[in-house]
Amino acid sequence: MEIDFSIGNVSAKLVRGWFFGGMKLVTPSESIWLQHPLQPSTHFSFRLKRCWQRRISGHLVRIEKTRPLLAAGVRPQSYSVFVDGELVANDHGL
Repeated sequence: MEIDFSIGNVSAKLVRGWFFGGMKLVTPSESIWLQHPLQPSTHFSFRLKRCWQRRISGHLVRIEKTRPLLAAGVRPQSYSVFVDGELVANDHGL
């Protein structure tokens, strides 16, 4: 799954691999792991909502992932992207 958005005037995208669960924030100048496939917390978590915050090009970027309670690994999850507190993109999928 990929979600394209802008951080100021910099293009960015949130990329998530459905098979291993890795998730990255990618800009033209850098690639930041939010969930690395080799970290146990990527696969085993009891939280229904997770948030990540990073400062990119002077802007605060927050990614929120909300998962369902039952069988979360095989059901669609919701993703929201905020830049400086404003919702710029959201999607629902694996």
